[in-house]
Amino acid sequence: MSFSLLDNPAIGIATILLYAASAWLLYRRTATDGSAYNEAPATANGGPSVVWLLALTAAVIHALMLLGSTFTSSGLNLSFFNSLSVTAWLAVVLTLLLNIGRPVINLGLFLFPMAAIALCLSLFFAYHNASTLAPGMQWHVLTSVIAYALLTISAGQALLVSLQDKRLKNRNTGGILRALPPLKTMETVLFQLLLTCFVFLSLSLVTGFLFLDDLFAQRLVHKTTLSLVAWLLIAVLLIGHLRWGWRGQKAAGFTLGAFISLLLGYFGSKFVIELLLSAPA
Repeated sequence: MSFSLLDNPAIGIATILLYAASAWLLYRRTATDGSAYNEAPATANGGPSVVWLLALTAAVIHALMLLGSTFTSSGLNLSFFNSLSVTAWLAVVLTLLLNIGRPVINLGLFLFPMAAIALCLSLFFAYHNASTLAPGMQWHVLTSVIAYALLTISAGQALLVSLQDKRLKNRNTGGILRALPPLKTMETVLFQLLLTCFVFLSLSLVTGFLFLDDLFAQRLVHKTTLSLVAWLLIAVLLIGHLRWGWRGQKAAGFTLGAFISLLLGYFGSKFVIELLLSAPA
C-alpha cells in the first residue's frame, strides 16, 4: 500500500482531523481545569491520556505518509511543502517524547495545529523535487531538520515563557497560567531545548561547510547567512544565561529572533526559489 500524500487524500484529511482534535481537547483542558501540564503519556489509572494518544496516532499516520512522499524512486524529496510537513511532524514527535519526562504537552496548542496546516498544504499543493544525496549531505539534511524542529519547539516554549512572565508581573494568575508549570521549570526546559538545538545546528553548519561545494554560493548565501545569525543568537543567549542569568523576556526575544532567522533562511529561501522563481532548490 502506498502512503503518498497525493495518492491518499482521505488518510491525510483523517490525520489533519486527529491533530485538530488533539489541539481542541488540549485547549479545553487548559481553559477549564488547568490540568494540561500534568498531561502525561499515561494517566493515573494506567490508561493512555486522550490528548497524547490522539496526537501520537496522528503522528504515526503522518510518518507513514511521509515515507511515501519523502523517499521516492528518484531520491529524497526536499520540496518546500514536504520539508515543511517533515519539520512539523518531527516537532510533534519530539514534543510527545519529551513530555514523558518534561511538562511540554502545552506546546501542542501551537504544534498540533501547525502540523495539521503543514500536512494540509502538502496534501493540496504536492510538489516533488527529488534528488540523490551523498552520505555526507544526508547527514547535513538530517541534522538540519532536527535543528529546525527543535528550534520550532523552543519558539513555542519561549512564547509560553514570555506570556507567563508578563502575567506573573501583572499578578494575573488566571487562564492559561493555571495550566503551566512554575516559571522556573518552564525556563529550565527552554534552555535545555536551546542547548540541544545549538548542538544540532552546529552539526548542520559543520556538515554544510564540509560537504557542500560552496556554502556561500549565490543560491545558498541567504540560507547560510541567516542560519549563522540564528546560531549566533542562540550562542549569545546561552552564554548570557550562564554568565549574567538572562531569562524571561530577554530569553524569549533571543529565541524568537533565532527562530525567525532560521525560518527565513531555510523555508524563506526555498519558497522564493521553488514557488516564486520555479527553480529547483
